[in-house]
Amino acid sequence: MIETRFGSILAVLVASLLLSDCGAGNDPPFNQDATGSDTTGSDTIHDVAADDSTTPADVVHEYGDPGWEEVCGEEDLPLEYEVNSDVLIVLDRSGSMMLMLNNLKTAVNTVASASEEKIWFGLMPFPNSVPPGDCALIRPLTECNAPTTPAVMLGPLKAADIASTLVGLTICGSTPTSQTLVNAHAYLSSTSTGHSQYVLLATDGVPNCNSSLDPSTCECLDTDTGCVGRPEACLDDAATYAALDALLADGIPTYVLGMGAWLGTDREIMNNMAEHGGTTSFYPAETPAGLLSAFEAIMGTVVVSCRFDIHPGEEVDPTKVNFYIDGEIVPRDTSHAAGWDYVDEDTIEFYGVWCDRIMSGGISGVTATFGCPTLLI
Repeated sequence: MIETRFGSILAVLVASLLLSDCGAGNDPPFNQDATGSDTTGSDTIHDVAADDSTTPADVVHEYGDPGWEEVCGEEDLPLEYEVNSDVLIVLDRSGSMMLMLNNLKTAVNTVASASEEKIWFGLMPFPNSVPPGDCALIRPLTECNAPTTPAVMLGPLKAADIASTLVGLTICGSTPTSQTLVNAHAYLSSTSTGHSQYVLLATDGVPNCNSSLDPSTCECLDTDTGCVGRPEACLDDAATYAALDALLADGIPTYVLGMGAWLGTDREIMNNMAEHGGTTSFYPAETPAGLLSAFEAIMGTVVVSCRFDIHPGEEVDPTKVNFYIDGEIVPRDTSHAAGWDYVDEDTIEFYGVWCDRIMSGGISGVTATFGCPTLLI
């Protein structure tokens, strides 16, 4: 019995000596690299098994712990807002826009830049310029050309294209609103994006330019020279309302942004256009600051979603994905009350207060990572 016990002790001692010299073998110890150099305190990331008894039981919840990324190897996950809305900006550049056009350009650029990741924008200024490409303010009623297609087609990330187009945009002619809206409708009907579509009509005056009107019975807008022989100077409200009705019948609401303090008696027509467009009343903008605020208010009513497209790839474990709003981790909530959940393997959606924050437009960013266990609600 004594001899057997001594043999066991001797075996343990031999094994211990062999283990103490394992640095000379093929596998380095935990704190050495393959060259034998000490890596203690280095930035090397080591994965820790979920059942490692040395890991604190609550480590998966300590997302604010500075050591978390070192524990689980967190990496950025590509994330894109899932766009589901198109806004075609139909922009009045008529002669009466002289005092407001630059302010309108600034507002359009500001809003398009801020919202282009959430909304597909297009730009359709009217009227068109006439050959050789110049518009003359001195003969506005002879320049009633309505554009047949947008200057900037609907599409993703169009802010730069819109800004480039607006740089060279000058005042031009009169206000062929009804025909422009008819052409905008034709374009939108032929453009299949799969998104909800909206028209934003930015104008400072009432519509005219309808050569089919009777100058002897119409409401003449030119109080100085009258409308005899000049039907284009007549108020073209009925045809404009009809164009707005047709857009709305196809599920395309029209927002009306009315500019200028001089609107006065034209306010009723502006409100009528908004009603026919399905948006109740027009948005008045009498100052540069008011213009931007009105534009932003309109964009705030355009329907967007809280869905995001992700690109996980085969290497990403869906149980080790986390999402953050302004750096604050959002838990996964399969009940869809207050968190996020998968719509499919490539799409996630935020719910409850988290969606409210996104929809408010008051956040700076949504980000995603993979490699750390998903925080569950």
